[in-house]
Amino acid sequence: MASNALPVKRDRLFALCDDMADGLTALEVSLGVKQNTEAVLRAALAAARAAESAFGNAQVTKKTLNAALTAADVAGKTFIVNARKRLSKFLGEVYSTEWGAAGWPDNSTGLPSTQEDRFNLVASLQAWFTSHPAHESVDMDATAALAGTTHAAISSARAALDAQVTANGVAKNARDAAEQNLRKRMNGLVSELATLLTDDDPRWHTFGLSRPADESTPEAPTLTTVAPGVAGTLLVDWDDPLRADHYRVWIQIVGTDTDFHAVQSVNDSDATLSGLPTGATVKVQVTSVNDAGESLPGPVAQAVVG
Repeated sequence: MASNALPVKRDRLFALCDDMADGLTALEVSLGVKQNTEAVLRAALAAARAAESAFGNAQVTKKTLNAALTAADVAGKTFIVNARKRLSKFLGEVYSTEWGAAGWPDNSTGLPSTQEDRFNLVASLQAWFTSHPAHESVDMDATAALAGTTHAAISSARAALDAQVTANGVAKNARDAAEQNLRKRMNGLVSELATLLTDDDPRWHTFGLSRPADESTPEAPTLTTVAPGVAGTLLVDWDDPLRADHYRVWIQIVGTDTDFHAVQSVNDSDATLSGLPTGATVKVQVTSVNDAGESLPGPVAQAVVG
């Protein structure tokens, strides 16, 4: 018996919800669906998609702020290197208590290995140059003013990134909550339909769902396409059969293989096959897989490897 379990992957979940809402457009009134109506499902789907988009945007912003902090830290590294060259004229090349007083950590005058230590060292150098103005050099870019500017830039970048990390957590929680609500509504519709349709009613398919009376193993793909990619590769694509959780891709190299053999297991309905011999004709077919088993192979397609 088919279970109509919801897809794990979010994009497939959204696509199924679209199908279910379309089914409600056609059959909601005639069937008498009362709880998980088209309006309810589409609102939940819109909220889930918006939350997913917001989280994606938050991730992009975090990446941008990470890059900004990296750039500020690079400026801090440059300042530290210049400051060391300047202070070596007064403090010597070997680490001493004076170097420690200037802020260098770990009994070393080398560039600190962590961003936090570099950040703290720039602040210490600002204080050092302020209290030892004779050690400053505008020509060598080693001044209290430049240390202050550099430290402020790193501090601002760190604060912005910290705030965005928090925002990302909030956005992720909102996305997960919206998805949970969508799943609740979709599962609710499946349960509601179970009270309105018989197990073998073909109208289950109007909602993009399997009939409970259907075999629980997935249907086979009905369309497979193959095209040459970059050297030694083939690009394979196929349709999304009902009840498929993932797929196995099978190939047969004409003139070499006596039968098909599986080469990839993928979650999406496309794959890139690599490491194939240039000029070979390769036949490809795909099977659908779920927890209940594996379908028969879909149609055979073939192409010549570029």
